[in-house]
Amino acid sequence: MLINGVYGAKEHFDSLREALAPDFETSVFPFRRGGLGDPVPATQFAPMTERLHKAVEWSNAEGQEPPALLGFSLGGALALEFALAYPERVSRLILVNAFGRYVQGPIQAGPMQGLRFWRSAWSNPSFTARLINRMPAMKRGLFHPDATLDSIERGMRLATIGMTHDDVMFQIAHLMLREPLGYAERLSNLAARIPTLLVCSHHDLVVPPRHTAWLARTMPQAKLLPPFEGGHAFFQHDGRPLAAVVRDFFAGEGTEQKAV
Repeated sequence: MLINGVYGAKEHFDSLREALAPDFETSVFPFRRGGLGDPVPATQFAPMTERLHKAVEWSNAEGQEPPALLGFSLGGALALEFALAYPERVSRLILVNAFGRYVQGPIQAGPMQGLRFWRSAWSNPSFTARLINRMPAMKRGLFHPDATLDSIERGMRLATIGMTHDDVMFQIAHLMLREPLGYAERLSNLAARIPTLLVCSHHDLVVPPRHTAWLARTMPQAKLLPPFEGGHAFFQHDGRPLAAVVRDFFAGEGTEQKAV
């Protein structure tokens, strides 16, 4: 099961899902408000965790083995919360440019505040895509140097379909949550129980590699890969390199389970 993050659309995983087929059956869980209130320190990710639990229960209705969870960005934090709450429901964790709790740096602080007040961060996807495509550092930090203008524009255009400003505010509210007491120790124990793969990209402007480095220190039994080339959504234009390491991860664990 693939879990998206802020401004995530299920279509962002299209290239990866195509590259994983036919060996893996995949589904996408979107991070949307859907009537839920903003998280508070007392509840943290619990309401979204329960919603994901229902989705996993439905996917296992025919007695299948527990799925693997691939959490991207904010979806990685949700995947971790779900695995902490229901470790028996997860066969593997794959965390891509993910974090446990989001820690902003000077580069991220401005854009995150902008998302709060800009009613539609990508109100003109075509213009924004052309602008990003003309700025090599920005293109590399958000996508991949080899990403085409068409693939960038398509991703931005799809992200606005069905996405509301209220959904974005809900997602950002989760980014503001602080690390709960005992969190690091719980993650360490989790990696000892569930095979975990940590993936990041070298030039990510949204979730810099330091987040993955923190997860690696906290979860020493997790497998950490060298950083990929590109930025936050480095796999959007071509999912084959990421699909290859997912296959290697499953093969290395010596299992027949192939649900992601």
